[in-house]
Amino acid sequence: MRIFRLLSFKLFLLIVLILAALSFLVSYFQLKSQSENYEKLITECGIRASELIKGSTRHSMLLNHKEDTYHIIRTIAKQHGMEKIRIYNKNGTIIFSADESEINKTVDMQNEACYMCHKPDGDVIQEPLTSERRRIYKRTDGTRSLGFVTPLKNEESCYTAECHYHTRNETLLGTLDVIISLKETDEILQTEKSRMISSNIAITLFLALTVGVFMWIFVHIPVQKLILGTKEISSGNLDYKIHLSSKDEIGILAQSFNSMMKDLRVAKKEITEWSNQLERRVKEKTQELEQTQKRSLQIEKMASLGQLSATVAHELNNPMSGILTYSKLIQKKLRKDHISDEESKSILRYLKMIEGESERSGEIVKNMLLFSRQHAIDMKLHQINDIIDASIDLISHHLELHNIILDKQYQEDLPSIYLDTNQIKQALIALYINAVEAMEDGGTLTIKTEFKQRQDYITVSVQDTGKGMSNEVKSQIFEPFFTTKSAVKGVGLGLSSVYAIIHKHQGDIRVESELDKGSTFIIKLPLKKVKAERS
Repeated sequence: MRIFRLLSFKLFLLIVLILAALSFLVSYFQLKSQSENYEKLITECGIRASELIKGSTRHSMLLNHKEDTYHIIRTIAKQHGMEKIRIYNKNGTIIFSADESEINKTVDMQNEACYMCHKPDGDVIQEPLTSERRRIYKRTDGTRSLGFVTPLKNEESCYTAECHYHTRNETLLGTLDVIISLKETDEILQTEKSRMISSNIAITLFLALTVGVFMWIFVHIPVQKLILGTKEISSGNLDYKIHLSSKDEIGILAQSFNSMMKDLRVAKKEITEWSNQLERRVKEKTQELEQTQKRSLQIEKMASLGQLSATVAHELNNPMSGILTYSKLIQKKLRKDHISDEESKSILRYLKMIEGESERSGEIVKNMLLFSRQHAIDMKLHQINDIIDASIDLISHHLELHNIILDKQYQEDLPSIYLDTNQIKQALIALYINAVEAMEDGGTLTIKTEFKQRQDYITVSVQDTGKGMSNEVKSQIFEPFFTTKSAVKGVGLGLSSVYAIIHKHQGDIRVESELDKGSTFIIKLPLKKVKAERS
């Protein structure tokens, strides 16, 4: 239950248990002390009664007036609380008793009660101490009796009397045994015990109730208000205020809580303002970075165009040379006065060749213009293998100049994928040029495509057999302006541009490389359509 988890209930329960324990201990020791005091008082009364009987009968005993002695004892035995009065001789024989049926009976001298005056063998010893003279009996009906043994000494007046036959050497002549009922005393003790227990229980309950009310008003309710305040804070309500007017520790805590709430409101306001300002600045810087990235991409594209200049010039030189050659042949044939049908057909064939070479030159120039032009991203379905072939056509002569062997490992029947053709070409050409520069002169460029059906990805791997790179270089390879080349060869924007293009397509690129073992760039392109954005 929830109440057992409350701090105020735990404190209340602890205090009640302590009160109950203290009440029990106090009652126990009070009752014990009271019982001991009663028994001590009864003992003193019993001793005095024994001495009174002894003194009252002394004169009659000295004169040997037995009837007077017995009359005195019987009269005292009839008093309230007296149970028995008996006189034993030194041999343990009852010579007188208020109960006449006990007269002349002999007790067992080996009884433990006789050890106070006799040894276990029956010999008489010295007079018992006062603390040893009493004994308590418990009867079958549950009541108790208190017995007192008073020794009857052999005084000079006794052994010199004419009626007595005791010798001077005898120390004790017998004992006076007085038994007093403790029934009333026990009843009084039991009544006092019940009254004390009832009083202590009532006091404990009253104190527990008082403590409970105090704990509820001054602990539970304030703590609940504090808990409610913390919940309001956790829910974001910083305008909440705890209303506690007490000046104790909890009241001070509530005031500190309200001060903290005020400070939090001020801090939240400042943080919100700073956050909005920071958000605006981040947005501005992001726009600036995007513009810088766009310019960087274009710069890198133009740098790639510069590196492709030689290849383009050579590509244009071949068809132009053919055009020039065929033009001269046609001019030579046209200078003749008569042109045969066969020569006419040859001229037409040459013109056809000139047409084809002109179209090829125009296509090369067109591709270069498309590659260099800045435009919006245009996502359309394409076959990645076709895009790779188109990008290879732009650098084929570049590969020949550097004695690079091209190894194409395409997976057939790849699904079409949403791509921006020109941007993917730009990324691939940057990777090709990077691979050629890594191999310097001679090597193998391997291009591999693969469809990961379970992951809905197509991977494109560009592998070279160049000098590779260290782990430190690999960790920074895609960072802008990081380069291992000289300032003449590059500014470090090629691979960062590739990284940006691939991530625009929601893809991923990573590199695997070891020193002197070449490098492999692995591109992962998703099949899903990517939202178009400005490049």
